[in-house]
Amino acid sequence: MGRLRAGIVVSRPSALVRYGLATFAVLAIAALRHPLFNDFAPWFLFTPGVVVVALFLGAGAGLFATALSVACATYAISHSEQPAPLSSVQWTGSALFALTTAALVGLVAALRGALRDADASRAELARSAAAAAERETFMASVLASSTDCIKVLDLDGRLTFMSEGGQRVMEVSDFNAIKGCPWPDFWSGRGHTEAKAAVEAARAGHSSSFVDRANTMKGNARWWHVAVSPIRGSGRQPARILSVSRDITSLRESEEERDRFVRLAENSADFIGMAHVDGRVFYLNDAARRLVGLEAAAPAGLTIPDLFPPDQAASLAASILSAVDRDGHWQGEVNFRHFATNEPIPVLCSAFPITDREGRTIGYGTVSRDFRARKRAEEDMRLLNGELAHRLKNVLAVVQSVTHQTLRNATDIRTANEDLSARLVALGAATDVLTGASWRSADLRELAERTLAPHGELGQRILLDGPRVTLQPQVAVALALALHELATNAAKYGALSNETGTVILDWRIEGAGPEAHFHLGWRERGGPTVQEPSRRGFGTTLIERSLRSYFGGTAVTDYRPDGVVFALDARTGDAVTTSGKT
Repeated sequence: MGRLRAGIVVSRPSALVRYGLATFAVLAIAALRHPLFNDFAPWFLFTPGVVVVALFLGAGAGLFATALSVACATYAISHSEQPAPLSSVQWTGSALFALTTAALVGLVAALRGALRDADASRAELARSAAAAAERETFMASVLASSTDCIKVLDLDGRLTFMSEGGQRVMEVSDFNAIKGCPWPDFWSGRGHTEAKAAVEAARAGHSSSFVDRANTMKGNARWWHVAVSPIRGSGRQPARILSVSRDITSLRESEEERDRFVRLAENSADFIGMAHVDGRVFYLNDAARRLVGLEAAAPAGLTIPDLFPPDQAASLAASILSAVDRDGHWQGEVNFRHFATNEPIPVLCSAFPITDREGRTIGYGTVSRDFRARKRAEEDMRLLNGELAHRLKNVLAVVQSVTHQTLRNATDIRTANEDLSARLVALGAATDVLTGASWRSADLRELAERTLAPHGELGQRILLDGPRVTLQPQVAVALALALHELATNAAKYGALSNETGTVILDWRIEGAGPEAHFHLGWRERGGPTVQEPSRRGFGTTLIERSLRSYFGGTAVTDYRPDGVVFALDARTGDAVTTSGKT
């Protein structure tokens, strides 16, 4: 076995060496004693030697030396000239020597053990001191290197310590200037309340944390994650308070930016989706789920090809993703499928790669816009253009017919020009009404008002009466021209040619269903005496023939002396629909 002395390992001699050295020491003392002291005090010189042996070689060697010393002393005495080997006094002295020396050996052994223990304690203390110094150096370097702001507060929340790293991150140039200041006062608003609550909790022995914004000593705003905990003393009661603040400004800003993009995606009316590189879809916004009929949630295992009609899925997905990999972007019109109805949904699709910080593709994204409304608008526009082309041809045919008939029946160019202009104005009024209804129908009252207004004061000289009636486009044009001719004749020769005459235009619907009939009447009162014309002009022909043709009924003009009367009777279903009374 070995032992430590001042940090050095000292090997203990073996038993043979220790007892050999003890024997040598005792015999050397015995040899020295004989010529110097002979029979005087035979045990005197042995005591110091035994003590030295016990001190250096241990208790066993010391007791062995004691016994050997007694034997040597007895032997030395037994050679002296006396009647017996040992007298009673010598026996007593030998016994006392043995007892006292053994006791000394025990004391020396105890002293030797104490010295050994003290030596070990000194070595252990040296090691502990070195370890403590190393730990202190390590902790100091950790505190200096940490980017967290580590503070120690007293139980009232006042600053007593701040780490070097904390002073840097808090931009503190002189800690002594803020030492002793209440730590919660460095916060404002909700943060001040949270800081005070954290101090109270630590004083009660509890840990807590919070996140809020506070300025550095230079006035720069930072977001902090703060952990506050008690530092317990020897009695396990809080003695001080530890506060560790971590600057999370960058993380907070990135989270806010991410949240803004998430809100943007969730509030967007466009289809926004993302998928892994293997095509597995991991995100669809609300608009995307609504568009394809997945209002509840995307089914597990949904892939990019699943979004397309089955007969196009594989080819579309492959061509789009290969274009994205090759060109970094793809845009075009495709059809998504509705998961509930399998209806194709036309969309304008934009696809792009999702990359990591190193630029490696980790997925695919798409922003697609629902094109159904645009497709319907395009189809409506196509149909409307076709309908307008058809209506335009009809109007041009009517213009051509009116022009031909006007010029053929005119007596001079001036009259022909006036008649043709007036008739084209009436035709324009009809087309205005039709244009306002996209050439689908025309309101009879509006048509009559626009056509008759230039010829007399509505409500005074020209009276309108009848329910709400809508006319088909071709019927509206014919009726507008007929009303123009009737009003023109009334203004030239009839009730509108003087200051007192009136015209009543009324209409009604009789019956219901397929047998319903439409009646329209024109009656003039208070004008000059009417005489039937000697020949039927273009106006009369236009009124009777065109209306009979378009309305599919009867149209009769009666030249009564008290005023012209015109009556139109036709089946409602051929030309008009009703929608209530006016």
